[in-house]
Amino acid sequence: MTMFNTSLADSLFGGSKSVGSGSFFSASNFGDLALIKSGVYTKMMRSYVSKMTETEDSDKSSSSDTGYKFKNSVSEKLESLRSPKDTTAADKANKALSTIKSAAGKLETSANALSEMDFDASTKEDMLKAAKTFVADYNSVLTSTKNTDNESLSRSVKWMKDDIKARDKMFAKIGVSIGSDGALSIDEKKFNEANLSDIRTMFSGSGSIVGKTAQRATGLYNLAANQISFNGGSTLYSSKGVLK
Repeated sequence: MTMFNTSLADSLFGGSKSVGSGSFFSASNFGDLALIKSGVYTKMMRSYVSKMTETEDSDKSSSSDTGYKFKNSVSEKLESLRSPKDTTAADKANKALSTIKSAAGKLETSANALSEMDFDASTKEDMLKAAKTFVADYNSVLTSTKNTDNESLSRSVKWMKDDIKARDKMFAKIGVSIGSDGALSIDEKKFNEANLSDIRTMFSGSGSIVGKTAQRATGLYNLAANQISFNGGSTLYSSKGVLK
């Protein structure tokens, strides 16, 4: 026969000594449960929030900042993240973002074209042409983002440059060098003399550095497009996660 510890029973279900001392199923807990079910807590919270917003409204004309900024805190925060209120400054910011968006879109296209190329069926001339387009588009992205003050864009460009820099020795094998500013340059003679296997390793497939750069370019494009939409007042996202 299983013996049931009476002190355990008291602590769980409340005896004459435990009900008043906050046991798990004490009278106070049953009372809390009843309050929750009745909706009293919900009403109390709504009343509290209402008082907070009323305090904010009543203190607008007061010189002391004693009100609670609750009602408009979200919209105010969103507004503070937008581009400068000055129309000229905003237009300039959006123009810079449009340039970044365009450059990122071109890089995405050229990087995907190079990574999806059939290297067995293509000539070295075809490969070089595609590689030169990729290099030019990559450098254009660096130029377009050089002076951006958008932290997300700057961070993404840094990650892209770090990806490329980490493979500088492999790039050198196919005649591609990396400048101190991260820009790429291609030596046509060295490229034409490079082994096809090295070219394929660097360029072919979504897992190659070129394939990963295409993914980075897509991210940059979306960041720039979202910021432009956000500056224009959009706050709703499409099914693809892009502001519309």
